[in-house]
Amino acid sequence: MIKLTGEQAEALGQFRLAQDSGEGSPLTIEVKNLLDTSLTGPYLDKVKIHIGANDHKTAASILMKRYAFLPVIYLYSMTSWNLKMDIRHENITFASQEKDGLWLPGFHFIHLQGQGVETEREKWREDAVRSLFNGHIFPLLSRIAKEANVSKLILWENIAIYIFWLYEKILPFETHAERAAEDFKFIKEEASGNLFGCESSNPIRKYDSKKILIERTGKTVRPRKTCCYSYLTSSGKRCGTCPQACNINRRNRDE
Repeated sequence: MIKLTGEQAEALGQFRLAQDSGEGSPLTIEVKNLLDTSLTGPYLDKVKIHIGANDHKTAASILMKRYAFLPVIYLYSMTSWNLKMDIRHENITFASQEKDGLWLPGFHFIHLQGQGVETEREKWREDAVRSLFNGHIFPLLSRIAKEANVSKLILWENIAIYIFWLYEKILPFETHAERAAEDFKFIKEEASGNLFGCESSNPIRKYDSKKILIERTGKTVRPRKTCCYSYLTSSGKRCGTCPQACNINRRNRDE
């Protein structure tokens, strides 16, 4: 195993790598406990109350949007440093954090370490992607979806949007832009469904829809295919890629 340097840890801080374990907060939980059938429901209750949601579906969706930064941390390390981080469930704590009044939990690693490329990189990358999605994300997503009775399509899109953000807005401007483009193509186009724990198809690919211009903001966005329920929290706000808002923009443009 290779230990991450202080410089690397600092770089991952922008993606919510937490130096503090968040111990003492009722919203901090060891990731392995999110897989415990007796603990998932009570934790969703705490999230629901904290974000002002009315049901577990909304709490589960927001929880998974926050959790999407774990794949961001992992994939940034994979692409930038050829490092496959140790993301065993028992190695990570989902640490509650607040910033500007928002619940933005981070990830505290007991052992901040990973494995370098030991074989042909394409084979290594495939194994790294499998470890992330099939090994880590799929069991967690399935447990939360079942407990909250929420569609997995919503939870997968909550993860996909941040993967797109990482590979379209962050990594292209760093030193390994060509490698980033190749990794992005593999994740969203070439990787088979079994790498994600899905028998039928790659769950990321279906969300790679055409971007549109939002005239009100002047921003070009990829509209969501599902609603993340953000407007059903105490903030009442819709996300910037809300399918309803984007559809209104389309209708106004076509009139």
